Amino acid sequence: MPPFLLLQNVSKSFPVHKGLFNILSKSKYIRKVIDNLSLEVGQGEVLVLAGESGSGKTTLAKLIMGSLTPDNGTIHFEGSDVQDLKKKKKLYSSIQMIHQDPYSSINPYLKVKDIVMEPLKIHDKKLSKEEKTEKVRIALSRTKLEPVNEFLDKYPTMLSGGQRQRVSIARSIVKIPKLIIADEPVSMLDISVRAEILSLLNDLRKSLNISIIYITHDLATSRFIGDKIGIMYAGNIVEYGEIDEILHNPLHPYTWMLLDAVTFTTNESKFYKAHSSFNFSDLPSKGCKFYNKCKLSFDDCTNDLQQFNINRKHAVSCFYYQNIVPKLN
Repeated sequence: MPPFLLLQNVSKSFPVHKGLFNILSKSKYIRKVIDNLSLEVGQGEVLVLAGESGSGKTTLAKLIMGSLTPDNGTIHFEGSDVQDLKKKKKLYSSIQMIHQDPYSSINPYLKVKDIVMEPLKIHDKKLSKEEKTEKVRIALSRTKLEPVNEFLDKYPTMLSGGQRQRVSIARSIVKIPKLIIADEPVSMLDISVRAEILSLLNDLRKSLNISIIYITHDLATSRFIGDKIGIMYAGNIVEYGEIDEILHNPLHPYTWMLLDAVTFTTNESKFYKAHSSFNFSDLPSKGCKFYNKCKLSFDDCTNDLQQFNINRKHAVSCFYYQNIVPKLN
């Protein structure tokens, strides 16, 4: 049986002009945002994709959603190519997205009931208005927007940020999708509300058997929801495995850097160079893209990136470990 979601050797590049005032010129370079990336997600599983801004997380989400086409590689959802499913209009009812900003992601001029009903109007046109309304009521109840009758006719401006994000979640589950991509869904919410939203997503994935790809730059929130985690840097997954294993035993210097940015601390910070701004033009032309920032780097790091299996729960793309464990096949 094929994996629920499978990405194999996926790459995506964009042309970038060198000068702000030379948009029409031919002077440009190619920015590889996703670089030969492979991963899989199981049914009912939560995969966290963590990394700083610019690491390629949102671009990867758009590739999975079918809104972007990969330059190389394949993306299969339930055994079928995502681009084929998109052409047959069978993709968007199965994969839904929750966006970062609860204020701009929903129409402020629509009532809550109409916002949540949008997927039904597009994909379930044969349903009667009463049937659609009942599904909306169920979705609102599942997202703890209760009493439901008090929310149906409200406008987004009458809701708090947390309530608006619950409306977005209700809209994403009203058709009971198979996969939800949550792109930084709590980063713009008050700290007091974040745990509630993450707990809600976790409850929904269990009760509805929904898989979730949770995109974040904050490792502190990832452990509340994730089963597995992929650490992304410059379009590559540099460390991957079960979330508790990765957070308690981080191996890649970039993972150490991310952990130093949250309440967890590591003793290995002496192994990476001082923090510097993320700039794609400064990335090495080949090999590990963290090479210029890493104090563990040596000549082998300029070779093509490889993934090494530490144990059954943990893999890392770092040549420092190449003589310790066999390479993953």
